[in-house]
Amino acid sequence: MGKDKKPEIKKPKSQVSDLVKNKAPYLDDLTACMQCGYCQSVCPVYEEGKWESLSPRGKLFLMKDLTSKNSALQRILGKKLTNKITGSVEIDHEEFMNAIYRCTLCSRCETVCHVEIEFHEYWDHLREWMVKNGIRPPENTVNMYKDIANTDFNNPFKETKDKRDEWYRDDYPELPATAEVVYYIGCMTSFYEYQVLLNTMKIFTKAGVNFTTLGQEEVCCSAINVMTGQTENFADIAKRNVDAIKKRGAKRVVTGCPGCFRALRKYKKFVDYDFEVIHTIDLLHEVVTQGKLEWKKDFKSKQLPVIYHDPCELGRILEFEDKPRYDQPREILLAVPGIDEVLEFPTNKLDSACCGGGGGLKATDYDLSAQIALKKVEAAIEIGAKTIVSTCPNCKNQIGVAVEMKKAELKKQGEKFKMNVMDVTDVVSKSI
Repeated sequence: MGKDKKPEIKKPKSQVSDLVKNKAPYLDDLTACMQCGYCQSVCPVYEEGKWESLSPRGKLFLMKDLTSKNSALQRILGKKLTNKITGSVEIDHEEFMNAIYRCTLCSRCETVCHVEIEFHEYWDHLREWMVKNGIRPPENTVNMYKDIANTDFNNPFKETKDKRDEWYRDDYPELPATAEVVYYIGCMTSFYEYQVLLNTMKIFTKAGVNFTTLGQEEVCCSAINVMTGQTENFADIAKRNVDAIKKRGAKRVVTGCPGCFRALRKYKKFVDYDFEVIHTIDLLHEVVTQGKLEWKKDFKSKQLPVIYHDPCELGRILEFEDKPRYDQPREILLAVPGIDEVLEFPTNKLDSACCGGGGGLKATDYDLSAQIALKKVEAAIEIGAKTIVSTCPNCKNQIGVAVEMKKAELKKQGEKFKMNVMDVTDVVSKSI
């Protein structure tokens, strides 16, 4: 195959592998890796720095070396490892940790892996193995873990609990004690992307959805803990959130954050529950297709055309776990008066380029994550979009940061720049 030929995008397969404590995960995959480099061609982190150890194959090479009986990495760094393959290890490799945690966990590498390594699980399990064996994660992620566990906060942003319902309690002072639907809002939406929260509740109200929230009882879903390998309190957090949801008698739990969506579904491994967990886009698609929303005005023409960004955790990663949400957001946008087309990024759906905000990378290396997001904004500019739309509050926040970066860059050159960044709920809310 010529080096300029784009590798084939393959449909993923699903298979769950359990991590054994103190045993390196996926040892067979370390041997299977052919070091072909296809993963480099799609890795957003490698694209920024072109540093081999930050590519998926580079990380696997480091891990393979680390678990070998004659570790070159051990000799280079002057560290002593014992029982490297089956026993416990004592590791304090700052360089190794930095390489593994510089990753968005977007799983795009899995779509081009010719030996079908299940990267969407592997990176999570590898980080968990590292933490269990004494490799300390990046300081910011450790602090996030502590703040989620701290009952004064129960969120990674160290916001006080009374702020969790601050943006909506005046507008919705009497939400029902029990309801058919619980809106699990999530930390990013509760504290920063509150416009998504207000617009979601507006849509639910207009559509006649019988819903309530967990209010100040809501606890961070702990997705960031799983992403950073710090899973010790995940079961306890699962029980707290599930108990609060059960108290409200909900049949469905809906959340607009793909990370929360996946975390809530993982609770089933630790706590039994019989409610359905769906993403906001699922419920929004229902009310739109069933005609439960009354359209009152067109989307502003000056904000057209719109381009849609597929969040990794709602698209590609769900291909490995369940069903991706590719069509629903696009169909909703096309149902909005005034929107006749939805532009596409050069890479989309299964092959969507990450916004840079996933996997805890923003906490690990803020500048790197921002540069990845900037690529997304520049692609939207090149295509001629005026509004970037997604259905993930973290993507919206991340891309918004990159828009401000681009605006500052062009301002220095004497140019004006305007790009809107919106959630699908923001778009719908403006027209009802």
